[in-house]
Formats: sequence, C-alpha cells, structure tokens
Amino acid sequence: MYDERLAKIEQERQNAINQNNSIYNDLIKENETNYNLKNDLINQYETTQNDILDKQLKFNEEQIEKQKQEAQKNKETEERKARNDYMNYINPYGYQNENLVQNGLLNSGVYTKENLGAYTTYQNRLSSANKVLQSAFVDYDNQINEARANNDVQKAQNALAKLQQQISFADSFYSNKSNLTINQLQNNQNLDDSYYNRYQTEYTNIQNEKAAAQEQANWEKEYALSQAAANAKYYSGGSSSSSSSSSNNSYVLDDVVSGVDYENQKAGNGYTIIANPSTGTINEDAKYGVFNTGNGTGYQPNNISGIQLKKSGSVNENNKNIWIYDNGRTCQLVVWDGKQNRYVPYNGTLSSKILKQYQAKK
Repeated sequence: MYDERLAKIEQERQNAINQNNSIYNDLIKENETNYNLKNDLINQYETTQNDILDKQLKFNEEQIEKQKQEAQKNKETEERKARNDYMNYINPYGYQNENLVQNGLLNSGVYTKENLGAYTTYQNRLSSANKVLQSAFVDYDNQINEARANNDVQKAQNALAKLQQQISFADSFYSNKSNLTINQLQNNQNLDDSYYNRYQTEYTNIQNEKAAAQEQANWEKEYALSQAAANAKYYSGGSSSSSSSSSNNSYVLDDVVSGVDYENQKAGNGYTIIANPSTGTINEDAKYGVFNTGNGTGYQPNNISGIQLKKSGSVNENNKNIWIYDNGRTCQLVVWDGKQNRYVPYNGTLSSKILKQYQAKK
C-alpha cells in the first residue's frame, strides 16, 4: 500500500541511517589514519635514534682509530730513537769508541762485549715498543668491539620499545574500531526501531482513517435511509393535516419539504417541539425527543433515528457539544449544525481520544 506519509517516513529512516553510517565511517577512517600516523612516527623515532647511535659509534671509532695511529707513530718514533742510539754507540767515530781508543781497548774483548750489549739493548727497545703497540691495538680494538656491541644492544632496545608501542597502538586501534562498529550497528538498529514504530503508528492511523471514513460513509448511508424511511412512512399516511394526540407523545409533520410544520407538538420525551430558528423547519427526529431550550420547548433532537445520543463531555473548535451516536453496529461522533437543521459527523483531532475512552467504558 503506497501512501505519501509512509513513503516519507521510510525516506527519513534511510536518510537517518545514511547519516549515521557517514558519521561512523568517518570516525573509523579517522581512527585508522591516527593508527597509521602513530606507527609512522614511532618508525621515524626509531630511525632517528639509531642514526644518532650510528653517528656516535662512528665518532668513537674515529677517535679510537686516531689513538691507534698515534700509538703507531709512538712505536715508530721509539724504533728510530733506539736505532739512532745503537748506531751512535757502534759508530767507530763516536764518543764511545773514542774512549775505547784512548784507553787502548778498541780491539779488546771489552769492545766486543759492549757492542753486543748495545745491540741487545737496541733489540729490547724494539721489542718493547712493539709490545706496547700491540697491547694498545688490542685495547683499542676491544673498545671498538664494545662500542659496536653497545650500539647493537641499544638498537635492539629501541626495536623492542617500538614493538611495545606498536602493540599498544594496535590494541587501541582495534578496540576503538570494534567499539565504533558496535555503536554504529546499535545506532542503526535504534533508528530502525524508532522509524519502524513511527511507520506502524502512521500505518495504524491511516487504517483508522480509512475505517472511520468507511464508518462515516456507512453512517451517512444509514442515516439517509432512515430519513427516507421516515419520510416514506409520513407520506404513505395520505393526509397533509394529520396530527397526533398528546397521549402517545408523538407528532406528525405536515410538509417537511416545504418546511411547513406544526409547532407545539409533543416530542417523545415530553417537550414541546418548536421550529429551528435558523431554518424555520423541524428535524424528523424531533418526534423522538428534543433538548430543552427553555420553558419545556426544544427543536434540536436528542437522537438520530430514535437512537439516543450520548454525551462525550467534549466540544469542538466552535465550542459545540460533541455527541456519540451508537446503534450497536456503528459508532460515530456528531455535532449539531443549526444551519442544516441536522447532525453532521465530527472527525476532528479529538475523535480518536473520545472513541477510545468511550469504548473503554463500554
């Protein structure tokens, strides 16, 4: 069943769900963007820290290499000094040999012994210089290896710290994504439920409107038939001047069509019938009873086709009483229209409330 009101609700439902999906999809995308950004930053941080470590290691290696070069120079200097001292010592024109010549010992065993001692000293100095250099090189190499090991350890610690951060970022990312997805689905369900209830309420109202319209049509048809039957009964009497006695509290209209009637007839509830001041005519149902307008007279029927009207306790927007017509098959709200000299249906904003209250009391 297509109805513009239902179609509007369905469109609003779809728009609300689309808007909700758009909001949460943006939040989910933003959550993923933040997650990727954090990972990029932690990677950049690790790279920066490792670069600093590598630069520091390179600097330390360069400093140690300089120390090794300095040690090498010191060794070479010591070797030159030792060689120079030895050569000076064995030089035949040197100071030492001159002393031996002066003392007549140049070709003696003393000369040979002293030369051997000088050579031994020379060799010892070379060996000592070499040992010092090798020891220094070992120490410097150990320092380099230690620096490199520390560098690797620090890098490993940086990698571990990064991994821990990435795990924390991942936990936060998937937790937020899960919560956002759950909230998105829950909000969609809430929207579905809300608009479903609106849809069902509107659908019920439409069905009630159709039922009320059908009831109205049935009532007007029944009312028209009852009026026609009353007119037929009247005209079948064949008298234009017949009257009723006051003993059975009934009356007979002389001519409904022309509006000519006889006043001062008794209605079914004992009040005297008078003409409607607005139309100068009398409603057919007045014979069954009228409302007292004062002094025991009245023109507004208290019934429709003999069915007594019931008070609703409410008035319409024109401050006219709303009455309940119930013949056991049809229940209809009506108000008196003096200009038409008849009751007309009431389908205003109070209809549903009045009928519900009335049905609840039955």
